[in-house]
Amino acid sequence: MVIPEAMLPPARIERVKGNFGEEVLLRNDAMFTAYRHSAGELSAFFFALADEGRIIANVCPSCGVVNCPPYQQRCPECNFTDMEQIEIKDVGVMAATPVITIFPPARFKGDAPFGTGYVFIECGDSKTADTALPLRVRTTQGMLRRGIFKRDTPIKIVFKDERQGEITDIFAVSQAELTREQIAKSPLLESDLEWNMPKEPEFEETEESKMAFSKILFRFQALALKVSKSKAAQKDLANWTRRVEVKSGGFFFLLNINDGKMSAGYEEPDRETDLILALEDPNDFLPYLERGAALTNLILSGKLWVSSSELETITRLDRLPRSLRKDGV
Repeated sequence: MVIPEAMLPPARIERVKGNFGEEVLLRNDAMFTAYRHSAGELSAFFFALADEGRIIANVCPSCGVVNCPPYQQRCPECNFTDMEQIEIKDVGVMAATPVITIFPPARFKGDAPFGTGYVFIECGDSKTADTALPLRVRTTQGMLRRGIFKRDTPIKIVFKDERQGEITDIFAVSQAELTREQIAKSPLLESDLEWNMPKEPEFEETEESKMAFSKILFRFQALALKVSKSKAAQKDLANWTRRVEVKSGGFFFLLNINDGKMSAGYEEPDRETDLILALEDPNDFLPYLERGAALTNLILSGKLWVSSSELETITRLDRLPRSLRKDGV
């Protein structure tokens, strides 16, 4: 983690006017922010996650307030009475709709897309902790999108198989995606869930959707032709090979990406497709095909269902309209 020399500000000291007209000295400087720190009294919480697959909290013996994570060791409402450590359940509810991150900072680039939210964990007798636990949310049903989680959605805490003592050792999954046996199991491990068999949405087949789908195929074929005439667009798809099945109702076509080239057409897949894009109204593709609106927005709106959380194909397709404009195609 070394700061590239090009990012360092040039050495410079100057005298400038301050907010109130006084003269102050202004220096260019750099700060290196990597550091080590102790988890302190929260260490027990992370040890329980990593070593035992348990969630612990602190409870006040006087007023009964429960804190998870156990960030308080003494109750400020009860003359700083020592709080007691308890084990709580691994089910609960969302405190609010989580935030979905598509374009993360460099530190989390490999994790996107991911959701971050707060959950109230049950601690017995249908009571939940009085504080909310921040953590990631995930889905077994393809790419995370709006509508899967919202306030009061029942969730189950899932533990990663390999844990090292950080909050990302656990994540929340909607109970609607789990069996009764999975909800009852503690701890429920990441490997206990099926991640590669998301259930595709079912859309009604109509004559209108059939006509619209044919027009969408024609426009994707026109897009593929433009790509063949644009070096910038070909660069967007370089070193990338994917067979994408685009579906709506009972209709589908294959979008083939092969190292800078793209084609679209009706054909039976001769091998398993890498990605499935499904939506109810084919016309929802028009903003992308006509104006270059991002396909990512369709996913976030919940209109476009994607069979995998792999975002690279969508990102590359989203670059194409800008590259075509750049090359005047």
